[in-house]
Amino acid sequence: MTFDASVFTNFIASRNPAHARVSPSYTGTETFFDIVIIGSGMGGGVLADDLADRLGQTKRILVIEAGSYLYPTHVYNCSHMPNSTVAQRFGCGSFKQNGREGEEYYIHERPQMNFGGRSIFWSGLIPAIQAWELDFFPERVRQELKGGLLERAGAAMNQSVTLGETARKIVEKLKASSLAEHFNIMETPRALHQPYLRSDGVPVSELTKQSTGVFNTAELLINQLGLSSNQNSGGNGLGLRLLLNHYAEDIKRLDQDRLEVLARDTLTGEARYFLAGKLVLACGVIESPKLLARSTIGRDLPQHVRSLVGRGLTDHPTTNEILTTATHIDDVAIPKNANAKIVLYSRGKHDAADKIIYPFNVEMNVNHEYWHLRENDPSSPETPIANTGDSIIDIKFSFGNCLDSGNIIRETPPFGYVPEIVFRNQGWMSYLTSSRLPALAGWQKSDTEVFAVLNDVTGKIFGQFTNRGAVCAPVENKWYGEWGKGFGYGTVHHAAGTLRMPYKDWFGGPFLTESVVDEDLRVNNTANLYVCDMSIMPFASAANPVRTLTALALRLSKHLG
Repeated sequence: MTFDASVFTNFIASRNPAHARVSPSYTGTETFFDIVIIGSGMGGGVLADDLADRLGQTKRILVIEAGSYLYPTHVYNCSHMPNSTVAQRFGCGSFKQNGREGEEYYIHERPQMNFGGRSIFWSGLIPAIQAWELDFFPERVRQELKGGLLERAGAAMNQSVTLGETARKIVEKLKASSLAEHFNIMETPRALHQPYLRSDGVPVSELTKQSTGVFNTAELLINQLGLSSNQNSGGNGLGLRLLLNHYAEDIKRLDQDRLEVLARDTLTGEARYFLAGKLVLACGVIESPKLLARSTIGRDLPQHVRSLVGRGLTDHPTTNEILTTATHIDDVAIPKNANAKIVLYSRGKHDAADKIIYPFNVEMNVNHEYWHLRENDPSSPETPIANTGDSIIDIKFSFGNCLDSGNIIRETPPFGYVPEIVFRNQGWMSYLTSSRLPALAGWQKSDTEVFAVLNDVTGKIFGQFTNRGAVCAPVENKWYGEWGKGFGYGTVHHAAGTLRMPYKDWFGGPFLTESVVDEDLRVNNTANLYVCDMSIMPFASAANPVRTLTALALRLSKHLG
């Protein structure tokens, strides 16, 4: 069957000399690779990069990517265009869904199917999952993440330190407050991409302390491949190879040592077959379960494994933002040209009834617009940065979430590409209070009681700041539970759980024995088929989960060799 790219809205399939020079696609004749990775996003890209560093002199490694190389390589290269606008422009309609905005089931964003995956639309925030959330991970995985893997992930992503002196002082003041009893407060870690430069073009002295917050796997793999097309695309030797514009159609087991992958050229419809000693699905939380379900090897899985494929799609609920304006925190002035991104990580303390008191993080921005690269030209009349006036502080709450088995990616029709998805919108307040928050933290709170917790923490945070001597409060006195302030739609690009590892489905509950992948990310009842993307997560963390995925990719890399 010829691949029809038109079935995916916004899918880009292209091949031209410029792309070939920057990201050479494999043209060799040798079809066997020791390791084949399907997908080049955060999981697959980090995995391929680490494998190439460690095994590139002894193994053949192939990355197969359905999409094309997009220029520019990161959304922040499109200066004045918001991330959401660019992401929507390239989001592929790889599924269908009944329901409209405001109804029970609805997903706002769609996958990015291109070289680098969603990483090229991501801002580079890398906060860490917390110890209380790791209780939802199986023991061996939990211990390795706590034992240094998360730190290794931060180092691999070039974690930066600070946004400047004002940001550091704000954190110091917050740490000295009563908030520190329940929250670990720090500047939000970011991925360092490039240093800021002085006007004469010379980098600032402390390179590692200035961050643009940009990190993407397309650049990682381009760096691995180099610019020599003869060496890196046509060669049949050892090392890393990249195959763009090829959609994986099927996976078959040939024998105990080899798997066969059918990849179809999205431009010509030509089928190419590759043999893999080990195969890793890294297509994303929607595409990986779709591929496994439609593949020959997936149809041969035992029913208790197959029944979980595509089931559990979960995101972390987030609230709307609440704003205040401020001039100081204690004796520290906050000028309009200062900026900070701060996270208040919940320490996960329990109350007298053994319920988690605060099952959420608080994300804070000070003069949020200054942090974005798209606003880096203050002389532009279109730059919406006010150079005068009071500083703006915004906060929002981001909850963890257990997997929701009521959310399903249904199997596609035979030879089909677009499945139906059933997804319960986490912004539906009654469902959050009746199901999600009890599963997460043991809460048995009404809507009003949940908003009371949020408002209490909001008051404690804003109460640390003043505006010309007056204690700060929400702008126009708009608190949670009033004026439309409540839970948003979740972020969806942090979705998880469709090919889960062993997991808990309830706060304090036991680990369930049935899963799709084991603790080594190997698909159960297979010998050499693995998964490395957000689909394997047993829990949707309150923090952006990409650091956790990077850590698991590094862990899988070691396991594979």
